[in-house]
Amino acid sequence: MKIFSHLGTSDPDYRSIMKNHTDFYLDGKLIPASQVVITQQTHSDLVHICTEADAGAGFGDHPQIPVADGMVTNLPRLYLLIRTADCTPVLFADERKGVVAAVHSGREGTRKNIAGKAVQVMYSHFGCDPGDISAWIGAGICQRHYEVSPAIWEEFLRSQQQQGFHPDQRLHRHINIRHSIFQQLIASGIPFRNIEQDQTCTFESGRHFSYRRDGSHNRQINIIGIEDE
Repeated sequence: MKIFSHLGTSDPDYRSIMKNHTDFYLDGKLIPASQVVITQQTHSDLVHICTEADAGAGFGDHPQIPVADGMVTNLPRLYLLIRTADCTPVLFADERKGVVAAVHSGREGTRKNIAGKAVQVMYSHFGCDPGDISAWIGAGICQRHYEVSPAIWEEFLRSQQQQGFHPDQRLHRHINIRHSIFQQLIASGIPFRNIEQDQTCTFESGRHFSYRRDGSHNRQINIIGIEDE
């Protein structure tokens, strides 16, 4: 058993893949559309446990998994796809138990701690020890370019503090999503050494889509799955 993961850039892009609803290549590997799972991504904190019945969700006449912004599975050859353009993707793997997860952690998902909830699902449903879980935080908008209204700022701070976290307040009304996700992963029990981060800011990067920068409706794709060796 091995893990396949991909934290995306603008190539290949989500719209091109969905235009044809066919198999596609990532890092030289053919990904069968019939084995990909896509969720609606409604900025919820719902983490869906994927089964064989979910294979191909989002392709053809198989609807996306409703509401959810996170997925977990222990099934080989099932690829969990998260799409992002300023929001932050987080991928998880426990190679010892053979379990993977993926979440879409934008402002609301981060406020609700969807990353921590994914770890909890891995533990409660599959018996994963958080100390064995590795996590990869993908590209997302940085604090400098993520200014919000006073009401949203206060809501985010209050919510994080109520959960015992310490949000970065160095730039007034600028939310540091990556900092909050990192705290949540550490609090969930994932060791510091098991967390890798892509520090790229999507707003600044010419290789990533950014909704805030150009109003893009396209997305980079982020995928993780278990493969048979």
